[in-house]
Amino acid sequence: MPNRKSTLRPESTHSLEALVSDLSDPTLYPHSVEVITTIETHISVVFLTGDYAYKLKKPVDFGFLDFSTLEARYKYCLLEVELNRRTAPELYLGVVPIYWDAERQKISMQANDTAPVEYLVKMRQFDPNAVLGSQGDCIQISHQQLDSLALQIAKLHLNAESVDMKSELGTPDVILKPMTDNFIALEACFDPESHPYLQDLYQWTLTHHAQQTPLLLQRREQGRIRACHGDLHLDNIALINRQPVLFDGIEFSDSFRWIDGISDLAFLLMDLASRRQAHLAWQILSIYLQRTQDYQGLQLLRFYMVYRAMVRSKITNLRAEQFRSGSSERAKLCVLADDYVTLAHDLSQIPSKPKLILLQGVSGSGKSHLAEQMLRLIDAVVINSDRTRKTLFGIEPLERVSDEQKQRLYSQTMNRNTYRKLEENAQTSLQAGWHTIVDATFLKKEHRQRFYNLAKALQVPVYLIYIDTDLQLDSVFLAEQIRLRTEDDKNPSDADAAVMLQQSRYLQKPQDDEPCIWLNAQKLRQEFPQQQIKQFLNLPLTS
Repeated sequence: MPNRKSTLRPESTHSLEALVSDLSDPTLYPHSVEVITTIETHISVVFLTGDYAYKLKKPVDFGFLDFSTLEARYKYCLLEVELNRRTAPELYLGVVPIYWDAERQKISMQANDTAPVEYLVKMRQFDPNAVLGSQGDCIQISHQQLDSLALQIAKLHLNAESVDMKSELGTPDVILKPMTDNFIALEACFDPESHPYLQDLYQWTLTHHAQQTPLLLQRREQGRIRACHGDLHLDNIALINRQPVLFDGIEFSDSFRWIDGISDLAFLLMDLASRRQAHLAWQILSIYLQRTQDYQGLQLLRFYMVYRAMVRSKITNLRAEQFRSGSSERAKLCVLADDYVTLAHDLSQIPSKPKLILLQGVSGSGKSHLAEQMLRLIDAVVINSDRTRKTLFGIEPLERVSDEQKQRLYSQTMNRNTYRKLEENAQTSLQAGWHTIVDATFLKKEHRQRFYNLAKALQVPVYLIYIDTDLQLDSVFLAEQIRLRTEDDKNPSDADAAVMLQQSRYLQKPQDDEPCIWLNAQKLRQEFPQQQIKQFLNLPLTS
């Protein structure tokens, strides 16, 4: 299949250049406009007017996307508004028709007796600097915002419509086609001799697709193919009123948006990894999985992350082609496209045997904070007992419960069910080849022993990190921990001072036969023992 070039198809006398020029005129708009700024991609031009933004779809045909007719652009404008109102109803205001004003010999937003010559998506404008992708390789996002983002994505996927099983969408063949199309497009952009990864990645994709075909079919039968965002990367996430908002989901291709939720999420995780922010990717993934309980999807995560890196390389090359040959803009984009191929190759490399890491300590000792810090040292799935417990109970992870609900939520039956689920999810994660951190109190030796047995059965190394604190002696530490937990509305734990003290009385500390290091809770609050943890986990001891 030959590489398909972009084709601009201006209709009538209204060329793309003329439309962009006219839409850059502040007097065109029915509201006050002082200055207009434009943002251009390979498929659209966005006009920022102050209070509102207007998106013009380019009359292009890339094969996977066809905006070449006015009818198609109108259809996809309507669909874009409908789909994106799921996550950003306050942003997507509607579709605006554009008319030809024969008397003034220019376009107009005032309706007349002629048919529209173009359509625009009207949005409420926000600061372009609020887009996470604009921050480059230094993403500024708080723990609370990260938590909210992961839960928003989980909610979108859990509530999204499942694919009609009579359609071909989400079948293994449909999943594979855009993957192989990426390589066809990229062969025209890269010299195979200067970029040997392309052929290796092509074969890797075919091999892994064949290996995973039974799972792809199973997940489709399970209803995992859903109406997702489809373009979930940092350039399509903004912090508005200090809350993350997903926007600009795909409308132009059914096969690109009716996908597995893990494929959708993989785009964001890959994007973060490409910016050397992998620790944020693993935090988002962990929170997402604890809400959706879709740990099975981890078996496909590497497959989809490689695909998303190749998508990004192809799109970056398409954007480069729209700049003059020899220009600095084109050169920069070509280098970036090359970097994505290299990232895809790195992602395809299966790491050494996965590690199972257990974090033990009473509620409030700092386990969850330690797990978050450890993600800067090791790429791992974090499985948190509080979030898992609440998901099993049928409530949101951050929902507070009544005293009556607490009796059932923290009953012996729920304790057993929670540890059983933690073990099940850890096993799935490890078997998928990912390092796994289990964050729980592990008050009893029997709770830890079941994970030691799991590690032995899977033949993976297991490590226990115990956070030690004597709450009965250190009342100042206890009071401070309670204060911090009370102020943190993103903490899923319901434990109060009484619970923490009770746990400390019944806690069975690690014994000599357990693979353990002890960390002091008070010291842990002041300094992260990076080198000590690296040495314990047999990680490279870099400065």
